[in-house]
Amino acid sequence: MTDLFSGALPTPQVWRRAWHEVLTAESARVTTSGLSWILTSLARGAFPALEFLEIGCERIRLSRLSYGSDGAEAEIRTVAETVWTDLVPPADGLPDGRLRRLLLLAGGTDGTCVTPRTAAYVTSSPARTAAGPGAGAMSPGAVPADLAASLGRHLRAFVRQWAARSAPLVLVVRAAGWSPVERAAEALNEQDEPLLRLRLPVHWPQTPGDLVAGLPLRHPIWLAGAHIDGTSGTVGLVRRLLFPAGSRPAEPAAGPVVRVPVAAPPGAATAGHSVAAVVSAGEGEPPSRWRPVRVDRLELSPGARVTLGYRLTRPGRVEFDYEGRHESETSPWAALAVHTPRRLSRPRPVDLVLAVETAGPQADGGVAVEERLQEATAVVAAVRDAVGDDTVLRVGLIGYRDHAPLDRRHHSDPLVHRVGLSSATSAAKELADWQRTALRHDFATGLEHVPHELAHWSTVWRPESHRVLLVLGSRPPHPHSRPPQVLRRGAAVRICPDRVEWERALESLRHYDGVHCVAVVDEPSWMDRLAGEPHLAQWADRAWDLFGAEGRFAAGHDPRFIASAVAAPALCRPEDGAPIRLVVTDGAGGDWLPATG
Repeated sequence: MTDLFSGALPTPQVWRRAWHEVLTAESARVTTSGLSWILTSLARGAFPALEFLEIGCERIRLSRLSYGSDGAEAEIRTVAETVWTDLVPPADGLPDGRLRRLLLLAGGTDGTCVTPRTAAYVTSSPARTAAGPGAGAMSPGAVPADLAASLGRHLRAFVRQWAARSAPLVLVVRAAGWSPVERAAEALNEQDEPLLRLRLPVHWPQTPGDLVAGLPLRHPIWLAGAHIDGTSGTVGLVRRLLFPAGSRPAEPAAGPVVRVPVAAPPGAATAGHSVAAVVSAGEGEPPSRWRPVRVDRLELSPGARVTLGYRLTRPGRVEFDYEGRHESETSPWAALAVHTPRRLSRPRPVDLVLAVETAGPQADGGVAVEERLQEATAVVAAVRDAVGDDTVLRVGLIGYRDHAPLDRRHHSDPLVHRVGLSSATSAAKELADWQRTALRHDFATGLEHVPHELAHWSTVWRPESHRVLLVLGSRPPHPHSRPPQVLRRGAAVRICPDRVEWERALESLRHYDGVHCVAVVDEPSWMDRLAGEPHLAQWADRAWDLFGAEGRFAAGHDPRFIASAVAAPALCRPEDGAPIRLVVTDGAGGDWLPATG
């Protein structure tokens, strides 16, 4: 190969080709075997700490990986770092000139021969340019025979000075193929008995983070929240598992995202914002010992429902995946846990109106309608249990059916039942007498008349009451105009014969009368995203989202969770006046575990 010091350097293409050949040859000999095992052993407590001795072609670094006093999070810190020129004086065989020094450390035999590995490393290094074209010029001469032994001797002195004997040593050679450096490391291996030896390509990162990136979690990571019991009004701390113990981090853009639906505290229980706290804790640890991983403040309106996403990116570090406005929360976890109220005050009066679709297919013998009426009765009983006082709850009923196929404007009334506000017991008896009506249209029913009917109930609501419209149905209301297109079925979607503008009426109820909207929906088959009617399904989804603005549930859902959505805003004043700052469960149930202790 051309003499590097004769003044005629090979072209960059020659060096790139040579460097590629070196990397290809060395990649097969690189090994990281055992790293996952030793990190797992540290996480389960087999070692008090680990020490990493990194040996490069220019630098040496000793780092210590250990857990804090609480055992929650591992931290790696640099104990000592130096360069070969500070460790080995020229008298012991290591010259001052950088090019000659690198040549010798790479295994060169005389001053007129340079390996592709050394030349490519030097010519690609910023230090080569900074030092100038003549820097490191050397005179021909033989490599000292005892260079590796000298390196090993000074390396052992470095380890004895800085390493702690209580922690196992992991030897990391970041100079694969540089034979004097590797022989020095082997000599250290004989003397100090490292627990593990790793061989990596020539590279010197600013921190040894690449060595500990695969450290598994010692403790599970949870999302902490609050749960409001609609029956008793008690508030309890709960947690939902995000990443179990033993989980390993992934690349920021490649790891799985765990998504959790949550809600903001209802009504006056909220502080104007909600806090999503991610904590690390063992299975049975009490909240006072939960250790915060990250805590974010979210701007959410009372009762708003959102989905939060989390990704494990580093040991004990999670990335927050949420598009809404948020910022870091400064309150310590202990304050958030201690100041969470334990009980909500006596509920306000609850005026509940159930609107039930009575139309159903004849083919099933009316089973669908019968099950819907039974569910309505169960929800009434659950709401009565939630408020805990028969005098607090009053229930009104509206039963609606389909328009007749040939109905003209104001030709018939789709509201077949109207029962004013009365006791829960009376409402349950009334529901037991209702019968199925004929199904006359596949895609819509007379639900659009319900908001207009409630507009006449303004004098019936009790002062300061919590007012709720709970719809139990299957099909959406008729469009006011411009019905969505049907693609797979022959029948078209009809507009309302009475041209009822239900969206405006529903908005007026919510704005002026303070009516909250909850829906329990038994979705028809044409709402299926793949085999259904896409345009019509989108229309129906939007309609049910409006009728279920404060809570939309699938038919057959636990009536206690539906009752919580109905009654929780009426129970929202904490007895001690402190707001609920943590996000609350969305009513989905079993994934949230109560706090212990």
